[in-house]
Amino acid sequence: MNLKEIDEPMNHSDRMEPRMRERILTLLNKTASPDAVAWLQQTIASQEAHFERRPFYYAFSGVSRHFDKAGRLPEDSDEIFGDWDEYRLARVGLLLLLAKQDEAEFVETFHALLNTADLREQVALFSALPWLPHPEKLLEAAVDGLRSNIVDIFDSISLDNSFPAENFSDEAWNQMVLKAIFITRPLYRIMGIGDRKNILLAEAISDLAHERWAAGRMITPEAWQSCEGFIDDRIAGDIAKMAESDQKEDRAAAALVFSKDDSGKLEALRSGLTPELERIANGDLTWKTLGKTMEEKLTRKCLT
Repeated sequence: MNLKEIDEPMNHSDRMEPRMRERILTLLNKTASPDAVAWLQQTIASQEAHFERRPFYYAFSGVSRHFDKAGRLPEDSDEIFGDWDEYRLARVGLLLLLAKQDEAEFVETFHALLNTADLREQVALFSALPWLPHPEKLLEAAVDGLRSNIVDIFDSISLDNSFPAENFSDEAWNQMVLKAIFITRPLYRIMGIGDRKNILLAEAISDLAHERWAAGRMITPEAWQSCEGFIDDRIAGDIAKMAESDQKEDRAAAALVFSKDDSGKLEALRSGLTPELERIANGDLTWKTLGKTMEEKLTRKCLT
């Protein structure tokens, strides 16, 4: 799923909520039991007519009593919701209803849910952030959530989610990207990764690369995207090292950085990157295609 490719606005509006709700219900109808979908529709209708916080808490938690724990959308079945499971879809449907309440009711209820949420409930809460109002009231919770050691929670904030790119400070953004590199998450799925580049992040990535190389370890080639536009002598040397690598993904990353460089510091690499530069010119090599290759490579490694 790539939320950058959708037409839906990534902030809450009264006009958007019914469309998103109907989209969620349509998807749930494909995988969930009719009784479960009927319960969700009835719950939404009841809470929409008269919102009450305690019944809403019970409904949010009670999703697990109505929907299938293993129920999941087929991969690539929806450009927004990807292969989300039924629990997450149903809970985000409820959160769209919560988003229509006044600010105090919304903020207090959201944080109360988060304070008692289990893993799957936290994932739903963070996944819903792009469609929720008052982002300034949710920012601290999102930043705190990134400190979790649970990958699913980290991913629900950092991947396929526009909230960080739209709301994080450079400091919070940089910490998120560096952690994603450290725990080997697919950087191409971080929305805004190509737009939120900054010199401090570029320098930190170079430092991390040198630490890893000194320890005989690699750094994901995707990391170098965040160094585009910040090519000093040190980073130029890093890109030269990648260009000379025996790993094709490293050379691909070097070529992608080279293709956007206007400093002149990488010109000596041109002849050695001819095949990769041709692929870039043909549209066959982008940061997204490289990221997908790295994600598939990691998946195969985990399965062996």
